[in-house]
Amino acid sequence: MKRRGISILSLALALVMVLCASLLPAAASGSSPESTDRADKLAALGLFQGTEQGYELDSTPSRIQGLVMLIRLLGLEEDALAYGQETPFTDLGWGKNYVAYAYDNGLTQGTSATTFDPNSSLDAKSYVTLLLRALGYDDTAGDFTWKEALSFAAQTGMMTAEAAQTIASVTINRGDMVDLSYAALTCEVKDGSETLAERLSADGVFTEQAGEEAGVLGSDAGWVYTYTPYNNSTVSYSQKTLAGVTAHVLTINTKSPRVQVETALVDNTIGATASFQDIVSSSGALAVVNGNFFASYDAFKVPIGHVMVDGELMYGNSGVSSLGIYADGSVAIGRPGIFTQLVSSGGGNWSIYEVNTASQGADFSVLYTPAYGQSVAITAAGSVMTVSGGVITGYQSVAPGASAAIPADGYVAFMGTGFTSTNYYDVPVIGNTVTKSYYLKTDDGEPFSMENLVGMVSGGPRLVQDGAIVTTLEAGFQEERFTTASSPRTAVGINAVGELLLVSVPGSATIQQMRELMLGLGCVDAFNLDGGASCAMYYNGQYLATPGRELTVTLQIKVS
Repeated sequence: MKRRGISILSLALALVMVLCASLLPAAASGSSPESTDRADKLAALGLFQGTEQGYELDSTPSRIQGLVMLIRLLGLEEDALAYGQETPFTDLGWGKNYVAYAYDNGLTQGTSATTFDPNSSLDAKSYVTLLLRALGYDDTAGDFTWKEALSFAAQTGMMTAEAAQTIASVTINRGDMVDLSYAALTCEVKDGSETLAERLSADGVFTEQAGEEAGVLGSDAGWVYTYTPYNNSTVSYSQKTLAGVTAHVLTINTKSPRVQVETALVDNTIGATASFQDIVSSSGALAVVNGNFFASYDAFKVPIGHVMVDGELMYGNSGVSSLGIYADGSVAIGRPGIFTQLVSSGGGNWSIYEVNTASQGADFSVLYTPAYGQSVAITAAGSVMTVSGGVITGYQSVAPGASAAIPADGYVAFMGTGFTSTNYYDVPVIGNTVTKSYYLKTDDGEPFSMENLVGMVSGGPRLVQDGAIVTTLEAGFQEERFTTASSPRTAVGINAVGELLLVSVPGSATIQQMRELMLGLGCVDAFNLDGGASCAMYYNGQYLATPGRELTVTLQIKVS
């Protein structure tokens, strides 16, 4: 492919600065139905792609997304995609080829020696600087400064002066990224010889006909970015009476960059509990509700279902409904079967079925992390592999009555005799390094994306799925309290526009009433969380439901 007028090395300093720029803590910025149309046009030109959840125009663009867009606007994507070199970064996913290409060409660097932090966000000045560089302007040569990027872009015709002033104080979203990129295509490059779209077409990135159909080539081409405010809402409260019950309803715009949805485990320790008041007072959250069911009557008060905090699986127990919280603010509901994958530098590969559960047995494999404690009691014959600092430091056979120490900087993996006796079992080698990751076993027909998953709470039974009431009861949720009994309830749901609903009925409701309630509130997916004496909801200084016991897992909403 021909390359004209673009120097990779001249971009290095600017892009390093741009991708390390700080964020502005401000309200959500613009997206509109027109942005979707422009996203379609850029997608047709091969310059923009969505995710598994669509274009997600109301989410905040990330470092990796800005880097990919720049590479596409430079007409270098073929080179990047074909680039197969490795990088020192251990946190890369789908964009690793782009990062490797940019890294080896001096276009970018990591946030540390081993991390790239691909999901951190870009602000307006940073992204517009990328676009100006794509147009051939060079701030290192004095064409403009980073601080003045927006006003300079207005002079080029990329945006209005009013838009430049407005987006300086807000956090842009992917809709703005699309709109700004579309506007940049019809701007002239620095030497005035052609527009960026004409240059890309001449370089073979897309055909002249495709450019004309997208509106970026031809006599009618030309569009100037104007800021359009979008949904600035964060959390709203209402009290609703539906299906014969009165409920407190919190509606959360999780896509707002001001909103954080977090899972919290008391003291980050399995079995630890605290009063709801103490949890709320230490959280700094605007809203808090109870999370997973747990063994409230046992000495060891373990949760039921998955619990993920800050991307780490604190408790892994598949088979129940879970709410997934993603780094970009999106949420999803499903029944994910999650395994932990351990891969050794020496070729060993082990699938660990559960995390921090007491379910040891011949055919079991369980990972024990510091969240479980300093040691784990062995209750079944098997073997234990110890990993500290990412290195296998121990491997031994164990019998019931033994105890295995859990390193503070690692974990131990218990593997039962049935697990270790298979002909494909890899015997761990002390001294080999090990990497840990999570993957899905999707036999339940409801795949759950693990990419950028940062939090999970779980419960049951499922109340609504795909916009319809679910009447079947999962295993473990078939007792009277889930059939005919009436009790205080907490539920979580997602409506048709992707908002998260947290619902509390501190009075009394049956599961059937909860199904009808969540459907009536507009949920397309919903499930029941712990209830009864665990029913808890706090919002903006008020305790709307006060539990009768201490809790271990909560779902917290924070707004900046």
